[in-house]
Amino acid sequence: MIRKIFPAIFVSLLTVLFLFPITSWAADFMITQVRIDAFLQENGNVEVQETHTYSFDGDFNGITREIIPKKGTSISKLKASENGNSLKVEKEDDLYKIYRKGEDELITVDLAYTIKNGIDKYADVAEFYWPFFDDRNESPYENMTIVVHPPSETSNVIAYGDDEAFDTEMVQNDGSVIFQLGEVPEGENGDIRVAYDAAIFPSASIAADKNMKDSILQDRQDLYEKAAARAEMRETLDSVSFVVVIVFTGILLLFGIVAYMRARARELEVERRSEQSSLIPKEELSMPATLYFIKGLLPADAIAAALLDLVRKGYVKKLEDDRFQFVSSAGALEHEQMLMKFLFDEIGSRGEFSFADLKAYTKRKSNHEKYHTKMTQWQQAVQQEVKEKNLFEKNGKLRWLFATFSIFLFGFGIYVLVYELFGWFFACFGLFVAYLILALVYRPKTTEGIQIKTGWRLMKERLGRLSTKEWEDLSTDEQMRGYIFGIGMNDKNVIARNKELIQSFQRPAHHNQDDWFVFNSLFLIGPLASSHFQSADRTTQSTVNTTSSTTGGGGGVGGGGGGSGAF
Repeated sequence: MIRKIFPAIFVSLLTVLFLFPITSWAADFMITQVRIDAFLQENGNVEVQETHTYSFDGDFNGITREIIPKKGTSISKLKASENGNSLKVEKEDDLYKIYRKGEDELITVDLAYTIKNGIDKYADVAEFYWPFFDDRNESPYENMTIVVHPPSETSNVIAYGDDEAFDTEMVQNDGSVIFQLGEVPEGENGDIRVAYDAAIFPSASIAADKNMKDSILQDRQDLYEKAAARAEMRETLDSVSFVVVIVFTGILLLFGIVAYMRARARELEVERRSEQSSLIPKEELSMPATLYFIKGLLPADAIAAALLDLVRKGYVKKLEDDRFQFVSSAGALEHEQMLMKFLFDEIGSRGEFSFADLKAYTKRKSNHEKYHTKMTQWQQAVQQEVKEKNLFEKNGKLRWLFATFSIFLFGFGIYVLVYELFGWFFACFGLFVAYLILALVYRPKTTEGIQIKTGWRLMKERLGRLSTKEWEDLSTDEQMRGYIFGIGMNDKNVIARNKELIQSFQRPAHHNQDDWFVFNSLFLIGPLASSHFQSADRTTQSTVNTTSSTTGGGGGVGGGGGGSGAF
């Protein structure tokens, strides 16, 4: 047991490590307020002052700030302080770690640094085009404000933001621009772009000797036109989504009502005919196949029922001391032959099988995998018998139609998700799942299938009020089939009622004495057989285990960007 536990714990720990990022063990914090002031200099540099307010829950060692410069620029002279007191800073590539230990605190840290060559100067304008964060940022900002200050007052300003910074700009009288971003989720971009007259940057280097004002204005116009088109498309898609969801929901409901009424009508007709027939349904399937068809699976009780059914059919003989003897397999179904070969040739020997043999076989762990494999093969053979009887309607065209609907709804759902119509996405996804399930599993029973299932259901209902005289009028074979069905279904009511009827039963002259002896032996051995096969299943399943395993760049304008965090 210990040898099983430790590998399981090890695998679980590895799974947690892979599924959850390392940052989940970092300090628990929120960045409640961020203000960034960018002071543009006449020489083309940018002096940046940032104020970050963190709310910590628990112990912490400090904060982090990642500043990834654009191509052709660099970051220098980064300093950190709190209330005027300097803080230790360590740099690892583009990540700055600011040390400030504490516990359960609200702290405000000031950063100051220079962006060298942060301004691109052209013949007519000079622009500051910068990403203070990008999609690599792993920490959300609850409230962010960015302010760009020109080197001197001016009224000639072009400003706009993209992504999270879109439509957040406010141009002030002195020419400064405030970007009021508010809440910024993690993993998002938010480039800002501000352009001024080139004359106020006299000592800045020329990036390119060409006019850029019209190009910047065009970029701004294109961005707003794109946003307007997106808003219009979103509104249209919202209306279309309503129609799509209503139509496909209506189709689904209509189909459900029609399918239910059709199935119910056929079931009532079958019930009407079954009320006039014998208590025990006609033998259309073998007992294991009947159990699988009704229950949808074959538990250990079904193996016990299959063995008893072999005795009923005469392929196997019940001996004394809970032993069974193989008689013949002539005329037996494939799964019956498979079960007899496994029980009498591999578990038992010399054509005999006993529960002691089963216990000894499953006691050896080396046999567990083989037992499981053989039982799986037997179950598959039983399922094949059901398939060959055509007890389910095929409905190929209808299921393909449902599959087509599900594919459409999936694609449409993804499309509305792009436009952030989350409500319609979830509605489409729900319909997608419903139609996909119908495409995969909708196979209503044929009349014959309904007759088999309804017949056995009515048997269970009628058995409780069946008189001893009515039960005596059944053939021994019918009585055995009814009892074996109860064993296979593990239906205690059916088993108990059979017991009551058998104990009050006086064998009439028309009952064959040999058949009656067989039935008595089955009645006595039935619960014991079920118990032994259940035990064998539990024993082998305990060592037959299956395992499974499962197995995330970006950036702002010019390759720049960054983000914030803590440690």
